[in-house]
Amino acid sequence: LNSRYGFYSKTRNWALNVATPLTTLQSPSEEDTERFDPGAPPPFNLADIRAAIPKHCWVKNPWMSMSYVVRDVAIVFGLAAVAAYFNNWLLWPLYWFAQGTMFWALFVLGHDCGHGSFSNDPRLNSVAGHLLHSSILVPYHGWISHRTHHQNHGHVENDESWH
Repeated sequence: LNSRYGFYSKTRNWALNVATPLTTLQSPSEEDTERFDPGAPPPFNLADIRAAIPKHCWVKNPWMSMSYVVRDVAIVFGLAAVAAYFNNWLLWPLYWFAQGTMFWALFVLGHDCGHGSFSNDPRLNSVAGHLLHSSILVPYHGWISHRTHHQNHGHVENDESWH
């Protein structure tokens, strides 16, 4: 860190020097605002973004999707077993954080089912989505309508956000 901010000095005084004035950010100059117009279209389009994504990322693989489900469920049960084995109140916050992260992973998989990106089979998406979201006490049907919202985003008549 720079010594002008008062965080570092050559004398190894690591205390914050409150007498040192902090520098403030300057507002953009007129020249900078001429170069960037937030209302102008970006120098790329959606086709450019899609072309930058590797082709294999567009293929829905139900076996790969199910492998993520098996992996994440195994980790959830593994974390629960480790927590039950140690049962130390000092370790419970670590368990809560780790298990919360894994519940988020289950939520994301169910969310993908709701969007139809889990597999090409709507029945598999529905069954997996219901099981995943039920396991973390999240209603799944809301994510089906969420998909409808994404398909019609910004459309006054078809987007559910306008009703």
